[in-house]
Amino acid sequence: MRNMPKLGGFSKLNSDDIGTLLVIASILFGGLFRIFPAFLAGFPVNDGGMFYVMLKDLQANHYLLPLYTSYNNLNIPFAYPPLAFYIGAGLSDILHISPIEIVRWLPGIVNIFCVPTFYFLAKEITGNKLNSAAAAFIYALIPHMSEWPSMGGGLTRSLGMLFMTFTALYAHRLFTQDNRANLWKTILFGSLTVLSHPESILYALGICVYIWVTKSRTLKGLIDGIWVSMGVLLITSPWYGLVIKNHGIQTLIAATQTGRHSIWSPFILINMDGITAEPYLDLLGAICILGVMLLIIRRQYIIPGMLILIYLIEPRSAHTIGNISLAMAGGFFITEAILPALAQTGNKPEKRSAIILFIVTMPYLLINSTYQGFLISQNHVAETERTAMQWVMDNTPANSLFLALTGDADAMCDSTSEWFPALTQRTSLTTLQGREWLLGNKFDEFTNQRGNIQQCINEDLSCVNQQIEYFTTNLDYIYISNKATTSKCAPLDATSRKTRDIVTSLKASSEYTLVYDAKDIFIFKRNK
Repeated sequence: MRNMPKLGGFSKLNSDDIGTLLVIASILFGGLFRIFPAFLAGFPVNDGGMFYVMLKDLQANHYLLPLYTSYNNLNIPFAYPPLAFYIGAGLSDILHISPIEIVRWLPGIVNIFCVPTFYFLAKEITGNKLNSAAAAFIYALIPHMSEWPSMGGGLTRSLGMLFMTFTALYAHRLFTQDNRANLWKTILFGSLTVLSHPESILYALGICVYIWVTKSRTLKGLIDGIWVSMGVLLITSPWYGLVIKNHGIQTLIAATQTGRHSIWSPFILINMDGITAEPYLDLLGAICILGVMLLIIRRQYIIPGMLILIYLIEPRSAHTIGNISLAMAGGFFITEAILPALAQTGNKPEKRSAIILFIVTMPYLLINSTYQGFLISQNHVAETERTAMQWVMDNTPANSLFLALTGDADAMCDSTSEWFPALTQRTSLTTLQGREWLLGNKFDEFTNQRGNIQQCINEDLSCVNQQIEYFTTNLDYIYISNKATTSKCAPLDATSRKTRDIVTSLKASSEYTLVYDAKDIFIFKRNK
């Protein structure tokens, strides 16, 4: 970059110094925002119930992979990449920490390391330290990157993202530098990615191929890519070989059919709310999109192309992984558009305006991330619900079938539905987690049916009787929670909660008997 604005005490710092300070700030603030929700919640944020059970299953089986997980009593194949469970179970046993606390804290801690790793990847791709440091600062402050990999389910998501980023970093070096050590590093981190998270495998593969196409396109690079693929397949073969032996290859294929692929997937970028998850003004999202536009204007297509590729590979999680490319574009816009514009402010009033803009913008971004962290922290299983779930485990038959109603049609944000099987050891008919290994291309159908029956919380019993036929003809209990903090993943104001119509209808029905009443939590037993 040609000109740097000299503002106050920063006039003595060169671009490398400022870049270093930005990276340090990124790690500090990014680290704070990644563990803040778990600190406030006092319990794993949002999801992670299935992983909690799988971690305990691994411990109970003396670290030998079980055939099935006990989660939700569905005989779900223990086919999930197991590295995170081994790490979590090992830390739990060695440090004598409850598995619940592992699921609560470990995702955020691992996600902190994603910040400097992202910086090195951005620096590798852009070749500009200040640009990459600005991108890392944006990456650290994007609320969605602080929340989704740091939730309970981030036990695998954060690890997969970390190793996927390392894989892309060393693949870039492999295809652009003459250093054979990069071959072994790419194989190592590629293998760790495969053993961490299924979606990260697809992103890592797609991004590495994209890097070869855009940066290499040589026979040597192609051969190196083949060696990497063979090395990763060899190292990870004990895991996937065992899964195929026990459950067949169809089990692995089934989990790849839930990505919601569509040629229209890249158009999701039009709605930045779902990508950066900024609670109010999408300031970071706007900067990132402007960066994408500036890159295209300057005919620098690698980062915009990577963004589109990510949405084509796996749309289901592209709103998370896509922030990698968006943050790089945002860093480019700051260093190539905003800072040069500030450098041209020659008179004192303009400089004063620039300083005021900085003073106003930075607190806003920090408050933005802090507030979003607070909102996310509210989405966890409350203590009163955990008490009710303990009652279920102590007072109902082990083979009981439950319908858990919370009113949230989006299973990704329904913490009650995911944690219910984990804390009660009972079967929840509409819990989505784990179904991807069982349903294959019927996964979306199940998701839609689940959303439909959740709407029955504000209807009478006839709604439940009609919708439940898709799931079972032998329902035993209905668990109703009025503690939901989200509706379709949007924060739900507690003052808007009301007595659910289904509760009134069930109390008046002779088909069910109220067996548990804790003000906002009701359990009805079906009379047979």
